[in-house]
Amino acid sequence: MKPVAITGVAGIAIPTSASTRSVTVNERTGESEIEIERNPDVLEWGFALEYSVIYLQSQVQDLQLPAPIDRLIPLVEFALETPLNRGTEGETTGTINPGVIWAGKYFQVGAEAVIPINDRAGTNVGVIAQLHFFLDDLFPHSIGRPLFGGKK
Repeated sequence: MKPVAITGVAGIAIPTSASTRSVTVNERTGESEIEIERNPDVLEWGFALEYSVIYLQSQVQDLQLPAPIDRLIPLVEFALETPLNRGTEGETTGTINPGVIWAGKYFQVGAEAVIPINDRAGTNVGVIAQLHFFLDDLFPHSIGRPLFGGKK
């Protein structure tokens, strides 16, 4: 179980205004209509389950897995939000995102499916990809140096 990681996040998103008003013109009648959209405070919460093959190989048991499998991190993320007020309280929505990350020495690349958990989150499955560069490893004598202390 050592290569398994569980991470979590929780926070409150507070909008800058409680509602948004927009004026539209009815094409049939030519009259102006005012639409008011309520912007609730939202509890944003989620967690991720990860399995680090890198940790397995280096700290638990070297299974002699071939590249690129030896650098993989399969994961499932749960990204959820629950409105707290203004008429939509308790209507949790979000996505489940299964995917995989490949981590090298200088960068990592990953891809996840984005699957809605209910109709309020959408009806289509999407994809998200990432590419992260490790600047401290790419430039260890400039950007990768400590700002305070350490060798100059």
